Amino acid sequence: MNSKYKISYFTIFIFFNILLGFTMQCAEKKSFVKLVSKENNTGLLYLIRPEHPALSLWNYECLLSRYPDKFSSRIQPNPIYKIELQNASLGYLRLQEGTYRLDVVGKPDATKVFQIKKGEEKYIELKIFSETKISRSELTFREIDRESTLSEVLSVPVFVEHQFLSVQMPIE
Repeated sequence: MNSKYKISYFTIFIFFNILLGFTMQCAEKKSFVKLVSKENNTGLLYLIRPEHPALSLWNYECLLSRYPDKFSSRIQPNPIYKIELQNASLGYLRLQEGTYRLDVVGKPDATKVFQIKKGEEKYIELKIFSETKISRSELTFREIDRESTLSEVLSVPVFVEHQFLSVQMPIE
């Protein structure tokens, strides 16, 4: 008679855990409505660093610079903003129409030159990868689409948002 009750308690315990698991899986999730509203007189840049647990130890500081007129490899762009990206983070910024360059501070190979037009949304990802287990990480920027960005943001429980900080010297 005692073993009969032990099986019943065990069965109830298992049933409760299964029920709790299904409840947590099927719980209603808030749908993501939109990132930031567009404006017709500026462009919108999203800079995203996806979650990658194996390469998450370091944060990377990115520098956004603007070319004065049109792009030329002989002209150095003016640094205007910086942002520090950690694993699973993003930043966004409204920009005037023009040509810009993104750099990872201290990594001369990680550079991206791009144009922003009025009313345009641009999604750029800081991609970190390692070809072998013992090689050092490589960094690159690549343009991605809105759906890929939302998929990355919604795939992890917490995606941190960072602000772009101005690096321009104040005018006196």
